[in-house]
Amino acid sequence: MPESGFRGQAYGKAKEQEEALSAVPMAEGMGAPPPAPIIPGGEGDMTRPTQYPQQSVMAPSSPVPRSTPPQTSENVARILPSLLPLASSPYASPSTRRIVRAMQAMVPTQEQ
Repeated sequence: MPESGFRGQAYGKAKEQEEALSAVPMAEGMGAPPPAPIIPGGEGDMTRPTQYPQQSVMAPSSPVPRSTPPQTSENVARILPSLLPLASSPYASPSTRRIVRAMQAMVPTQEQ
């Protein structure tokens, strides 16, 4: 009789546990397995032929977006009133003023 992996239990409990597990269809309801993790060097030998023979080695890996829509943030709109006096202080650094100006650009102006 093959030994089960259920050890250290009261007499008869291992058999009950095996029967309970065999009654539950485990693999069918799990769905698709997750994709295998990417392992560095896992694609094969470093000197193998290229996977993209028609692509230039000088081609960019992803196209550069031409323009992005302005980002808006509700959180920035909440904290901006407390940052404006800080940026208008004569002791504020140029980088602080630049950051607050960038945050102002993230908040849409309200037309009244």
